[in-house]
Amino acid sequence: MLVLVLLSVGTVQGETWSSALIVTQINAKQLYIVTNGFTSYKLDGNTVTFSSKWNGGSMETGVFQVTANPWLSVKSSAPFTIKMLSPREFLISAIDESAVVLPNVDVDVHTATEVITPTLPETPTLPETPTEVVPTPPIVTPSIQPGTGLYDPQTLQLAIQFRLNKINRQVPAATVVEISTAVSRWANYFNLDPFLVIGLIEMESGFNPNVVSTSSAVGLMQILESSFYNYAAQLGVKSDPFDVDSNVAVGCKMLSNSMTIWQRPFMALRSYLLGSTGLMNSILAGNDAADSNGTRSINYANVVLNIRNSIYQYFNLTPPKEQYVVVLDPGHGGYNPGNGMYNMGAIGLNGIYESEVVLDISLKVADILRSNGVTVQLTRTKEKDKSNPYDLEDRLRLAENYKPNFLLSIHANSFTSSTANGVETYWRTSHSKWFATTVHNAYLKQVQLRDRGVKQDTTLFMLKGQSYPSAMIEVGFITNPVDYALLSTPEGRTKAAQGIAKGILQFMGIDVKPLDR
Repeated sequence: MLVLVLLSVGTVQGETWSSALIVTQINAKQLYIVTNGFTSYKLDGNTVTFSSKWNGGSMETGVFQVTANPWLSVKSSAPFTIKMLSPREFLISAIDESAVVLPNVDVDVHTATEVITPTLPETPTLPETPTEVVPTPPIVTPSIQPGTGLYDPQTLQLAIQFRLNKINRQVPAATVVEISTAVSRWANYFNLDPFLVIGLIEMESGFNPNVVSTSSAVGLMQILESSFYNYAAQLGVKSDPFDVDSNVAVGCKMLSNSMTIWQRPFMALRSYLLGSTGLMNSILAGNDAADSNGTRSINYANVVLNIRNSIYQYFNLTPPKEQYVVVLDPGHGGYNPGNGMYNMGAIGLNGIYESEVVLDISLKVADILRSNGVTVQLTRTKEKDKSNPYDLEDRLRLAENYKPNFLLSIHANSFTSSTANGVETYWRTSHSKWFATTVHNAYLKQVQLRDRGVKQDTTLFMLKGQSYPSAMIEVGFITNPVDYALLSTPEGRTKAAQGIAKGILQFMGIDVKPLDR
């Protein structure tokens, strides 16, 4: 791969021109050109002449011959097309199927350590040119549709080449094609952001498929072989961790698992580094853990996200804004049209109703979450409202209409004996266990009630959702004097809400503002 970097823009006899910064072969049939200013071109048969000067002399690729006269000129032995990616960037693609493949080039392992801050393109200026030029077409940016646009292998080739240029690294053209094809396939399959996957690959291996780390993680996405073979068998890919397609497949599967548990890319990336158990322990300990190489998870996630964002900006696209929905389900309170009665839940000391206790706590939780920038929806907001669903199937349908990232159902316990007391939290599906644990522990720390544990219950209807974490917390026994003392007063319910909200925010990786409400 030949990369030529010319940093000067000159003026001769009053004439201003732009210069070619990069002339490089993406694969056997594609040439990528970057200039430092606005560039137009003239197409004549199988030759294209650009309005940018080049002092590279000449370059042979097998399909293309690049020369300077002094203007950058590309001649092809086969028909070709030109795609203008921006006023400064061009992709030339040969149609000939018999293109020659370049020989492999050895590369070193690269691990990103710095946070990359992308810069926006400078404002282009129109140069004078010696030849008639084709009118400038509009800037082309990829569409965001599964299977096309961002998932298009050619788009991903450009994204990878952009990052290789950023980190000043060379990778064989054939390897770039392999990686882009694999990311296109598996990011689409697991509904992952392909630019996020590219950022993760750069961070883990520097786009070198043959990396072996000191902890014996292997390949592009640095996977322990003990994990690799199990997932490879599930996905039906080759049992070769150095195979590009297989390694990307397993890496995307692992990232997808983390996304299902943690929902936010920031937290999923931290989990990719530490594992879900390691990240959970880090949250509960209130610190930022590191992997065996000393890499801190927050810095790791931020670097990958900055790489992703730089690729979006490179394509003149806005990086996705992370917005997450928490659905709170204040237990009971629904209206039963069959008998004209409301479901008030359990009745506690002094005639207190479960439904009123948990509604007040839920509204306070929602207020705290919203003050921390989280979108919140509730399955009900009033007591004795005939529009509140009585049937749990209707209530779950209502909750899922909000497209939740997290769901928490809030209840209060009761028992025939007033001695029963404490807090317990339930989860139904395995990906919800850590969410339930985080909320449970934060709540206990706030209210100082008896710990009855975090438990699995596969019968709880409101926790049936498969695509997001969900849990049900029993905030205490309204039939017990100690728990009742907390839950029966506005101040106590505020304290309870603060504990629940803090747990949700901790799980989302959001710095909690002072809980003064």
